[in-house]
Amino acid sequence: MNQLIEQGHLPITDKEEELRQGMDTHVNKASKLVEALWQIPSQLGLPITLDINSAVLLKSDINTKLKVQPGIFREDRNNQNVKNVDCEVKSDQAIALQLVGKMSVDCHVVKSGVALNAMMNTAFPVSGKMSIDLVKKEHKVTFESPEKERELFVMRSKPVV
Repeated sequence: MNQLIEQGHLPITDKEEELRQGMDTHVNKASKLVEALWQIPSQLGLPITLDINSAVLLKSDINTKLKVQPGIFREDRNNQNVKNVDCEVKSDQAIALQLVGKMSVDCHVVKSGVALNAMMNTAFPVSGKMSIDLVKKEHKVTFESPEKERELFVMRSKPVV
């Protein structure tokens, strides 16, 4: 965008070369899903407090390569039709979810209760290649799976008294 603003034009051939070499996209996102607090009156006059908090973390790394022959943009092709498209995608996704639930009674001198801290993790790599030959009207799609055994989903919980 800076090049577009400073020079007044955007060289298309540079973008095509970036796609051929590979473009990386990294996304890290954190979000609070639930934050809730309830107080329930009891017969003793001491309120029972219920507290629930939950957060999720997302990490995504994607590398994409794209090659179009003779070229992506019409200006580079000299009015030739596209003959071949090759695309390669490598990605690694990870998600973590934490849920904390607490139930307590507070009498301003002593606080007592129980809590549960649950954590779930998952990670999954996805890679693939796609090749389209528009002249022969053929296509080939390949997905690559991990070569070693992995734990795709892990869940832990820890009660606290």
